[in-house]
Amino acid sequence: MKQLLFLTIFSLSFGLLAQTKSEIGIHVGESYYIGDLNQTHFKDLRLSGGLHYRAHMNKRIALRASALWSRIYSNDAEASNLNQINRNLNFKSNIIEIGGMMEVNFFEYIAGDFKKYPPYTPYVFFGLAYFHHNPLGAYKDDYVELQPLGTEGQETSYNSNNKYKLNQISIPFGLGIKASLTKKICISLEYGIRKTFTDYLDDVSGTYADPTILANENGMLAAEMGDRSLNQEGISATNTGVQRGNPYNKDWFAYTSFTLAFLITDTGVCETNFRKKRYD
Repeated sequence: MKQLLFLTIFSLSFGLLAQTKSEIGIHVGESYYIGDLNQTHFKDLRLSGGLHYRAHMNKRIALRASALWSRIYSNDAEASNLNQINRNLNFKSNIIEIGGMMEVNFFEYIAGDFKKYPPYTPYVFFGLAYFHHNPLGAYKDDYVELQPLGTEGQETSYNSNNKYKLNQISIPFGLGIKASLTKKICISLEYGIRKTFTDYLDDVSGTYADPTILANENGMLAAEMGDRSLNQEGISATNTGVQRGNPYNKDWFAYTSFTLAFLITDTGVCETNFRKKRYD
């Protein structure tokens, strides 16, 4: 249902974008995540990139459709907190996101128009996005997919919860500054963060499962990846029931980007008078 709603909104947005002055752009930047393995902004940055289609609706509002590829990573072994070092978990994940966003300009701005409007403006943006993630954990000399393992005992007699979904909805928002270099070329610098509704970008949220149940029902690899701690803290020489993550805080991921965009001719063959009313 969520997927159908998002795709409907996305399709309607494209219909609206087709009636306005617009641009296409490519962006490159760095991404990171905030969650159980990392609580520090701008740490564990990874190269990312994407494409966008932006429509300048008027001098204050722009709409944007974008596709983004982000990479996130974190490792307890690199933390300064002794409890994290002892937990010894790690993950990496590629995130593929498509989204629709609205930008609100601080100044009156029309891309490529130097005569009547300022050549740049700060802006804020917000929107709705749909993304796919798939956390991987380091195992020997390779990486393994963590979600199918049910590392916290999901779908076993220890934990009847379903495995978390790899396709999710997020709410992107942030700020940036954009400028026209020529009548056809624009640039922008942007920082955006995504509020997600999952605590499993990193495969960590709840408590350690009983390793015997996990091994018997999900396999030995699930038991190994579920508890990689250096020292056990629970009773009976296991971590069973000990907190593995914080289930009360959802995960976030962020993206900082530089964009180079190219204005394309007004689609929909808008008449001159119509354009004047829209932008003046």
